[in-house]
Amino acid sequence: MDFSNSLIWLILGIIFIAIEAIIPGFIIFWFGIGAIFTSFLFYLSIIKTQETGWLIFFLLSLTLLSLWNFYFKNSNIKFFKILRKKTSDDSYDPTLIGLRGVCISSISGNIPGRVKLYQIYHGIKEWDAISESNEFIDKGEEIEVVSLKGIKLIVKKVTK
Repeated sequence: MDFSNSLIWLILGIIFIAIEAIIPGFIIFWFGIGAIFTSFLFYLSIIKTQETGWLIFFLLSLTLLSLWNFYFKNSNIKFFKILRKKTSDDSYDPTLIGLRGVCISSISGNIPGRVKLYQIYHGIKEWDAISESNEFIDKGEEIEVVSLKGIKLIVKKVTK
């Protein structure tokens, strides 16, 4: 049994998991699990050198991180549903809906153009925009925001 190396890796794993609690993102957590598992392998004397320990640590951590990103993150396994962060859809901001402005660069269907809102919103007055129903909106026409798609506004012509 290699108790000193095992203890060092265990402490490193606990530090990584503690950092994850401070800086959320669910990435560093997997390196913490990798370090704890490496600690266990040192304790059982399966790993005998630091070089092998680092290799196992990185391979295991990156494998766990990859599995999380490409499989478990979207799986319906109850345990992994609990680990997922419950975040709101930040790309949808209902306070933008209904704001008016003017088209400053033509919008042709799903080909984005630019609009200038009459009021500054989030410190921005000019936004990329696409048309609500694939209609053509010419430069100078008045628009109204009806929705958002990521950071693009979805707008329609204002009929007078």
